Amino acid sequence: MRNRLPNVTVDKGPVEQEPWIIASAGAAPQRAHKFATWLFVLGVVLPGDMSFLLAGAKFNPERLIIALLLIPALFLLLQRGRRFVICDLFVLLASAWMLVVSADNRSAELSSAGAVALELLGGYFVARAYFFGHLAVAEFISGLKVAVVVIVAVAMVDHMSGKLIVNSFLGLNSEPEYRNGLMRGASVFPHAISYGTFCTAAGAIFLYAERHRMSQICWVGVAFVGCFLAMSSAPMLMFMVVLSVYSYDRLLKSSPWRWKAFAAVIGAVLAFIYLTTNNPTSWIIAHLTLDPSTGYFRKATWDRAFYNIGFAPWIGFGFGDIGQGLEFFDNASVDAVWLVIALRFGIPIVVFLLLANVTSFFVGFGRTTVGPTLDEYMDRMRSGFTFAVITFVLVGLTVHYWNTMWMLWGAYIGIRASLYEHFLGTRHLGELYSAWHGPPVYVPATTRRW
Repeated sequence: MRNRLPNVTVDKGPVEQEPWIIASAGAAPQRAHKFATWLFVLGVVLPGDMSFLLAGAKFNPERLIIALLLIPALFLLLQRGRRFVICDLFVLLASAWMLVVSADNRSAELSSAGAVALELLGGYFVARAYFFGHLAVAEFISGLKVAVVVIVAVAMVDHMSGKLIVNSFLGLNSEPEYRNGLMRGASVFPHAISYGTFCTAAGAIFLYAERHRMSQICWVGVAFVGCFLAMSSAPMLMFMVVLSVYSYDRLLKSSPWRWKAFAAVIGAVLAFIYLTTNNPTSWIIAHLTLDPSTGYFRKATWDRAFYNIGFAPWIGFGFGDIGQGLEFFDNASVDAVWLVIALRFGIPIVVFLLLANVTSFFVGFGRTTVGPTLDEYMDRMRSGFTFAVITFVLVGLTVHYWNTMWMLWGAYIGIRASLYEHFLGTRHLGELYSAWHGPPVYVPATTRRW
């Protein structure tokens, strides 16, 4: 009797475009939402600082688009076959904490907290709803490519014209900055480091999204050029880290111990630096930044911020100026998203947001979240979006996110959580296949036959 996989549906899409898409019986339907996808991409491309009033409320492009897509997104998430993941809880807690502390202690700032919560929570749930499944993720990648091309092209115009075109048009601070004799492009973002972070996260996704080597080199190269035009230390360093870890992963992909060894080496290097230098933080800043003076400035900012967080550790100071005596300062000038949210809303939101990021791709020791399924593309995209989320987490130590970047951070967490949800719904098929036929062997889409 011929072996068969029970309750398996194979969506036989075009061979030259996508590999097979497999779903178990009773699973949520998986399809691309093209209108929502390209509307979301439009919110990424349009400048986040381009604000306007609508029915008495202040909007910008991405906030308006999120508001339009959010209610339909919630209905999609509640349909049969979708499931709750732990990351959902922590994003809800982070957003709720912003609103609660603002309403109870600073009701005048509730509208500002509501806007920030809408961008984070809205971006997260819109991504969770619309970018679920193989076809939807592939459609998002297509839109992201268009966004990257447009945004990098604008940065090139910045360099050719010698000024920040978009910021100048919007009446913002358009005085260009220079580093090592080169202008720092900002494209549609308010600052070069935000633009560089966007390119780094996109490059991490493209590394895993492209099957063919030339296509991978092309798209990752575009993202790298964009990151280089920003001339920003943290995104460029993170891009090098992403490339190095990807190479390490590919080189030792057949070795299950590779990540334990990687963690051990990183720990050993950090221990060596801290044991052999008088001031480890200063050493790292001096050797791993393009301009050490900016690193030392950030170190001073962290020291001052920690001092002031101690005065209001639970609820923060809100959106205004904060501090005590000579330590008084404007929290909007703090170059670290983790410090800004702690100063505004207290330490609990740092915990909630950090857990939201981590649980989108890691749910604890002893639980496998990465393993072979019958859809190689989705296996690879889990790795790509994990790198994208980690990029926001780590670069956020040196920059504050707002508007488009804040929304996009929530969206990347949401897509990674949906990739985990998809894995939970399909991993048993890979296990069944392995039990009956041995480990799945992926066949290139160009040679596959139906």
